[in-house]
Amino acid sequence: MSTTSTGSTIDDVVDLVPLSSTAWRVCDARYVDGGSRHILGYLRRIGGEFEMMWMRPRPGVCYRYATYDDAVHAIRVRVRHLQ
Repeated sequence: MSTTSTGSTIDDVVDLVPLSSTAWRVCDARYVDGGSRHILGYLRRIGGEFEMMWMRPRPGVCYRYATYDDAVHAIRVRVRHLQ
């Protein structure tokens, strides 16, 4: 498992794809067909915090985290509950 802020595979389910130096697309590796279930949301650095905008299960829901590692941990926990 990797939790570097440069983008990487987080575990066997979550991938972070760098879009810029401050934004990542968060993907569900269980759905590699490129369909809408593949994209979980978008993580971006805003000032000193990290905001996750979820696209599943309800698009547009946002949560903020103090650190990158906090955001990654919360993403991993929430993804376990998505089917």
